Amino acid sequence: MLSKSDVADLSNGNKLTVAIGSYGTAEQEAIHVYKFDTSRGTLERLGGIAGIENPSFLAIGKDRCQLYAVSENGSGEVVSVKADVSGRMLSELNRQPSHGAFPCHLTVDPSGEWLLAVNYEGGSLCVYPIEKDGRIGRPSDQVRHAGRSVNPARQGSPHPHSIIAVPSTSFYLVSDLGTDHIYTYRLDRKTGALELHGRIGVVPGSGPRHLAVHPTKPWIYSIEELSSSVTVYQFEMQTGQMRPIQAISTLPDGYTGENTCAEIAVSSDGAFVYGSNRGHNSIASYKIDEDGRLALLGHTATNGETPRHFALVPGGKWLLAANQDTDSIIVMKIHSWGIPELTGQHYVVEKPSCIQLF
Repeated sequence: MLSKSDVADLSNGNKLTVAIGSYGTAEQEAIHVYKFDTSRGTLERLGGIAGIENPSFLAIGKDRCQLYAVSENGSGEVVSVKADVSGRMLSELNRQPSHGAFPCHLTVDPSGEWLLAVNYEGGSLCVYPIEKDGRIGRPSDQVRHAGRSVNPARQGSPHPHSIIAVPSTSFYLVSDLGTDHIYTYRLDRKTGALELHGRIGVVPGSGPRHLAVHPTKPWIYSIEELSSSVTVYQFEMQTGQMRPIQAISTLPDGYTGENTCAEIAVSSDGAFVYGSNRGHNSIASYKIDEDGRLALLGHTATNGETPRHFALVPGGKWLLAANQDTDSIIVMKIHSWGIPELTGQHYVVEKPSCIQLF
């Protein structure tokens, strides 16, 4: 039950609920729920749920009381979890097979009626209906990629790594690290069928991983895991066509160490882009110019290793980052000029891999 202070916090908007996925065992509470105080920049743990192995990526349901998680393992599953309004009580509703190994990303359609997931191994995508009670139905469609690219260690077969909706359209974009392509699909929201609309190749060996869509302009930002770069695309909203207009490194000049990129996000005001470096262990910050191109502002160390994921808090003042290999969530404060700064707030979470706000 909510306390009087909880009710006050929720009504005045000072507190947000934060869901954190991780690489934990089924015996552990591997999905964690925290409360984030937007006035102080602090986190308080509310609870968690066990029973799901490697819930490494999460998505939030349209009603914001529903979580969906991948179970990233060899058999592969997607799981529906109900959360009460306080965030303290979590309960599993059901799960479905992902029809591929190691599912690594999923998203809820803006209609709230469909769940879309990708499997890193096997190169497949699945669409599931979401029932009225939040349960996941049997797949309405499955698609499988084919091909490879130039890096034999990482690109010997398809590896779709994310599936992202383009707001105000029926288009979905799938980044395939293994084939070095970004695929455009159209979702039929009546039948749950996916239709391949087109694809665009990236620089061979780049390994596209995640995408971020500008909130008001037709610009797409793609972070490339293997080349440590961001490519900016002009997106045609009517046709779904993409045209590259810039490529820029995520690393500082002179850096020669190993690095792979992970997450990318655009600020809610459309002014800045952020990307995470694993190896350099930093958040790269960029200013968005009037034509959508990026200008590097700088790098902020994450005070830990392997920042696999991060989240921008609504309002533009805070960034939460998940250091997978040093078991920590850290809080950064974002200055008005766009660069985040460490606050000293540090929270122990074992092998965190995803942060979602609701």
